[in-house]
Amino acid sequence: MKEKDVGARLFSGGDLKRLILPLIVEQILAVSVGMVDTMMVSSVGEAATSGVSLVDMVNILFINIFAALSTGGAVAASQYMGQKRRTGPASLRISSLL
Repeated sequence: MKEKDVGARLFSGGDLKRLILPLIVEQILAVSVGMVDTMMVSSVGEAATSGVSLVDMVNILFINIFAALSTGGAVAASQYMGQKRRTGPASLRISSLL
């Protein structure tokens, strides 16, 4: 790479590595909330524990769906930014919104 191109990066490798810890903490908290809910209800009975576990699985499903959508959007945006094109279908859609 040219010296001029290196300075034009939006994020460095260090910036991206610093994002790993908050992502790990977020996933641990999401799983621990469901686990704590199940433990709190476990003394009530088997049906209540099953109900809370089922709802927790639905919550985790929604969290994973939105995480997958955001990851896919980040991949598409990074590829578009990496190509440095200002024309194409994506730019046409954006310019029609403005």
